[in-house]
Amino acid sequence: MIQHEITSPTPLLDSEGNLREPGYARQMHFKFNREQVVAKPFGLKEWDFYQIGLGKWLLQLVIGHVSYMANYSATLLSLESGERHEFRRLQPFVMRNLPMPLDPNEPHELRMSGRNYLMEFVTEPERRTLRLVSGKKSSPVDIEIILPHIPRDEAMVIATPFDKPGQFYLNCKEHFYGVTGHVRLGGKEVLATGQETALLDWGRGVWPFHQEWFWGCGSGFVNGGRFGFNIGWGFGDLSKASENMFFWEGKAYKLGHLKVERDPKNYMAPWHFVSDDGLFDMTMTPIFDNDTKTKVLFVDNRCHQVFGNFKGWAKLPDGQVIKVENLLAFCEHAVNNW
Repeated sequence: MIQHEITSPTPLLDSEGNLREPGYARQMHFKFNREQVVAKPFGLKEWDFYQIGLGKWLLQLVIGHVSYMANYSATLLSLESGERHEFRRLQPFVMRNLPMPLDPNEPHELRMSGRNYLMEFVTEPERRTLRLVSGKKSSPVDIEIILPHIPRDEAMVIATPFDKPGQFYLNCKEHFYGVTGHVRLGGKEVLATGQETALLDWGRGVWPFHQEWFWGCGSGFVNGGRFGFNIGWGFGDLSKASENMFFWEGKAYKLGHLKVERDPKNYMAPWHFVSDDGLFDMTMTPIFDNDTKTKVLFVDNRCHQVFGNFKGWAKLPDGQVIKVENLLAFCEHAVNNW
């Protein structure tokens, strides 16, 4: 399979709302214009999702919408015990009125506020600041996370079509290294030490009401360098490109398709991932299944986000092998109706 790479700025959509040029990129070269989306009123979905590893704790922050419902939320999850603390606010029928940025790296302030809370994602050239404050006396929340951003670092960017005209998915996944800040939620306090990593999952698109996908991702300091990976399959028409990549010291290295060995009846059995180009071989030994169900109005989602220790290797173009031991990461299986 020859994967099509976009290497210069290009408009994402044509006048009929279809992808001009499906493919992948290492920077956000796709230029998204919301006014060119031709979907029905409830068709557009947009989100900024951050996931931050904090030792045995995991923090997830979301500002996003599915047109008929917006979600502003924070989840603090223990990967040892499953203990969970959440903050969530839902806002109905926001349609396309949220000020979601058109580019994941453009400087902006994405700010949501309401009774007793303020949530904001602030993007600057060399850092991102994620904040959530709630003054409700029964369950006060105070979160401030700072992610150093190196503008030259490459990311996984993909524009994926679907069978139906007017449907598309624009996605950017980027890693950040050296997290600082604090989380106070549900009576728990967790501090970042500067050794943690984080993930941005930035999505914009219109796609079928029912979908299913697999997605895996992880990052960490490996052998003195910054290593990460992103893998995925099952979502949309991937004939022009997959989202399989690994990252080393800020550079992205494309992978081919994956052969995946797993027990479909047991999420906690080992998963084995091998790329068909011989550049990536990892085994995940699961430690925790973050099994979630969401049912609100038309939304009916189920996701097994399986966390585990990854062991294996990735190979650079010069033949250097990056050996990975016990990297905490995840692979999820989602079946969604939204």
